[in-house]
Amino acid sequence: MRHFGLHLNALRAFECAARLSSFSLAAKELNVTHSTVSHHISGLEKSLGVELFLRQNRRVYLTAAGRDLFPVLESSFDQISTTLAALRASDASTPLKVTVTPSFANKWLIPRLSDFRNSHPEIEVQLQTSLSLAKLNQHGLSVGVRAGKGHWQNLNAELLMPIHLTPMCSPRILEGREPPRTPDMLRDFTLLHADVSPETGIDSEWGEWLAATGTKDVDTRRGLSFHDPGLSLQAAIDGLGVAMGYVELAEIDILEGRLVRLFEEEIQHPWSYYTVVPAERSDPQTTIFCEWMRNHLLETNKKGRRNGSP
Repeated sequence: MRHFGLHLNALRAFECAARLSSFSLAAKELNVTHSTVSHHISGLEKSLGVELFLRQNRRVYLTAAGRDLFPVLESSFDQISTTLAALRASDASTPLKVTVTPSFANKWLIPRLSDFRNSHPEIEVQLQTSLSLAKLNQHGLSVGVRAGKGHWQNLNAELLMPIHLTPMCSPRILEGREPPRTPDMLRDFTLLHADVSPETGIDSEWGEWLAATGTKDVDTRRGLSFHDPGLSLQAAIDGLGVAMGYVELAEIDILEGRLVRLFEEEIQHPWSYYTVVPAERSDPQTTIFCEWMRNHLLETNKKGRRNGSP
């Protein structure tokens, strides 16, 4: 580093700007000014004698040299973060930092978290919610739960549970009206949608369920749409309409009578929930937490079978 006249701050600024495709976002993540990021990268380019970015209309694009440098630095910073995190984890007082989506936190994890605290009072859990998968190494996070197909770069993913879909609503909106006996009767209800990521391979969760039941005359373009499946379930609880609910997230709301399933038919979502941990890193607290979640699901499934649930 000293031999080439390079500075760690400049390399870090480049890696961040390349990953985010933005000097402004890099400045925000690094908690510095835009001009500081620009100065670091200009200095790095001068030291190397090559351009790393093309700057066009307030956007930046990697040059061929930049594309060569970026994966090397990204991997290096990930390894540094992994090593530092492992050193921190060696301290028993280090909190377990968990990242999950808001819907998984509100509908599944938080209602059950007291059980984990009672079983493992020595582990301090710090819960962070986000719709995007943060870089666990760079943000000091221990473990995450995300929906997807189980493939994330530099992360070890293990299946936690599948996601099943079926219509559900508050029992209040059925008062004084005939419950839908067949799926085509849903055309008389407001449909509640959770936005679907293009990466799932489907356009509409409602469309998939209706197609699976052979229903063709329900317009899936109408209704209310929400950015998160937990919000769609909450809207159903509040009586705004019928949600295409995630069965696993709605379990407690159904048991306690806030939601009712309208039909027995359910389909499996293309995505499932996975636990994700940084590659090449394993600490006892993370292992305990992941095992607790899986054991909790196992016990729930056993109870469901004993009670005759599907």
